[in-house]
Amino acid sequence: MTSRGRESDLLANLHDLGNWVKRKLRRKPWMVDLFSDPAEQGALLADRARCEAFREAIQRTVKPGDVVVDLGAGTGLLSFFALEAGARHVYAIEFSRIARTTQKLIEANGFQKRITLIRKMSTRARLPELGDVLISETLSAFCFDAENTIAYMHDARKRLLKPDARIIPESAETFLVPISSDAFGLGNIPEIFYGINFQAFREKLFGGTIAVHATDQPYIELSPPGPAHKIDFRSDTEIPRKAIVPFRISRDGRLDGFLGWFEATLCPGVTLANSPNLGMSSWGQLYFPLLEQPAVRGGEPIILELNSKLVGGVVEWNYKVLHPVS
Repeated sequence: MTSRGRESDLLANLHDLGNWVKRKLRRKPWMVDLFSDPAEQGALLADRARCEAFREAIQRTVKPGDVVVDLGAGTGLLSFFALEAGARHVYAIEFSRIARTTQKLIEANGFQKRITLIRKMSTRARLPELGDVLISETLSAFCFDAENTIAYMHDARKRLLKPDARIIPESAETFLVPISSDAFGLGNIPEIFYGINFQAFREKLFGGTIAVHATDQPYIELSPPGPAHKIDFRSDTEIPRKAIVPFRISRDGRLDGFLGWFEATLCPGVTLANSPNLGMSSWGQLYFPLLEQPAVRGGEPIILELNSKLVGGVVEWNYKVLHPVS
């Protein structure tokens, strides 16, 4: 590598480090800017399965006269659903700049006396009374990977809720399936691309997990899905650290990686999932690429070892496929 190349890499690394330090010092998660985007909020509102499942869960859970805490309120839709269900008062907590619009929506609908908008991080919020119900749609593509929802809900349980408070969602499970795809997987950009070695770009693009919308793209499932994590939002205090997920390969193929999603129980009888087999969702799925793209054969057992750690409020993943075992 030339001295100019080393200097360029150093500057790029310093830039990345500077951004990381800023996030740590400001203690603001990356999604603050993302969820300020009206287009992002619009995508959430357009996800009818998401909205209607939460509306149904809120109708079943919120009782007349309840005090409700809406953590990560966004545009306030779930807060409005809570009033519809009979809540006496809602404390809507939203830190991003979309809160400016949320306040306008509250006022336009005449809810100023029944909804208090709190424009702070939930960990810094203080309420004049404790809540009977916590609502939080802070799920991410693999449930807990991007929005630190487990930690925020744990903090809310300790400080903002009554001891017997009801929580939406109650629990969730994550699932993974090994796949091969020439549409969005590594097969889309081979190591030798138009006769040029593109391995450095592949390592950059597929060096970690990627959010994808696999529903409308072709891919091959190489085995049935396997369960990875179980999360209980009523009691868990931190993210799951490790999962061992076994699979039995059902067809020969090239293993590009794994697709991950969640299935959440919002309340008894109401579930919500972002499996690619259920149609398009606002979340998509989380893709775990494998740069080595091993070949697998039908009947072969494989094991995915998945480890997680929280860095700046976002989960970083370390994972590997263990050697086949009988």
